[in-house]
Order: sequence, then structure tokens, then C-alpha cells
Amino acid sequence: MKIRWRYGLAFPLILSVALGGLSAWLGRISEVDIEEVKLNPKEPQYKMNGIDGRRFDEQGRLKEHTTSARAWQLPEQKDVHFDAPKLLFYRDGSLLYQVVGKEAVYNTADKKVSFRQDVVLTKEAEADRPAGVLKTDFITVDTETRVAKTDSPVQFQYGESSGTADGLTYDHQKGFLNLPSRVKATIYDVKNL
Repeated sequence: MKIRWRYGLAFPLILSVALGGLSAWLGRISEVDIEEVKLNPKEPQYKMNGIDGRRFDEQGRLKEHTTSARAWQLPEQKDVHFDAPKLLFYRDGSLLYQVVGKEAVYNTADKKVSFRQDVVLTKEAEADRPAGVLKTDFITVDTETRVAKTDSPVQFQYGESSGTADGLTYDHQKGFLNLPSRVKATIYDVKNL
């Protein structure tokens, strides 16, 4: 009886040692060594050609439409760079305004886009507001608040009014255009036309 008891204890002991060894061996051969490769901060991490992006509102209507010939983003940066960008804003499916330029930088953190070189902002006419066109070399548009700002010289036409200024702030929701300095303009009252 002592012999059976020894063999009865030996089998589970041998089985557990064998399974433990097999488990350790399988764990070792299935380990994957991950080596982090540092990307060159001067070379793009992402490159895209022929960009055509659309964002929709809660009702499924077009809210924003962005196109660009090319875009790229550098490693560990929040800025996305665009060549030949065009940004169109809509409300209730109708075009409000569009901004085009030779290049632009969109910051993913603050959701602002800065257009550079030959920038043209075109505002469509609405029932209570006339159409407008603005030309400058640099302008920043906050895509959340729909406020456009620049300190660069601008040429503008708003309805029948036109002129030049050093800088501007345009708040679309308030319908407010602020020309802070060196303004030369011919202003027509829309209500009297």
C-alpha cells in the first residue's frame, strides 16, 4: 500500500512540474520585444494627397467641407499642414462662407486654422446680411466660434461697402466686423440701398 501511495503522489507532482516547465517555455518563446524607434522630428509622420473631408451636424446636414492638394503632420506635433487648402462652412445645409489660400496650418488642440499667402475669405449673402469678400496674406479662423482674425493688411468688400485696413476681426455669429486701425473705406448703409 505504501508503493501505491508513492505512485499516487508522484504522478500529480511530475505532471505539475512538466506543465510548469511547458508554461515557462511557451511564455518565453511568445514574448515580443518592442523597440521604440524615435522618428525624425523634421520629417512628416503622416502624408496625405487629395484631401476631401466633410463634417456633418446632428441632423446629418453638411457643416464643414475641407479640401487640400496635400497635407502632412510632423511627429509629436498638434499642427497639420495643408497645401492649397479650401475650407467651407455651412449652416442648415447652406454655404455661409469659404476660405482659400496657398497654405494653412490646423491646430488639433485649439481647432484653429491659419491660412497664409493669397488668402480670400468669401461670405455668402444671407437674408439680413450682404455678401462679402476679404483678401489678405494671413488670417486665423476659429472653427468652433467662427471668428476670423488677422493683424495683416486687408482689402474688403461687404455689400456695396469697400475699403482697406490694417487687421480685422469678424465674428460671424454676431455679424460683427471690427477694423482696428488705418481704415480707408466707403461705407453704404444696407438699409438705405
